[in-house]
Amino acid sequence: MNLEFQRAIFATNAFADAYPDEHRKLWAQFEQEVPARERKGAYGRENVAYVRWLIQTQNPLFRRFIQEHVDAR
Repeated sequence: MNLEFQRAIFATNAFADAYPDEHRKLWAQFEQEVPARERKGAYGRENVAYVRWLIQTQNPLFRRFIQEHVDAR
């Protein structure tokens, strides 16, 4: 499994653990807005698509979560 997939899986799981209700709402919206062909396939591909979608939509909660809890510089 490549590093991008691993990071996306980690970010998705950590965000879902920290904000389960918001994650469920966002995941449902993601599934409605992103075609299945862009998110299905190899294990982790859906997580990569979800994280990209969250970044593209500039979700403020996800951005703050990443900056405060995940982004190690």
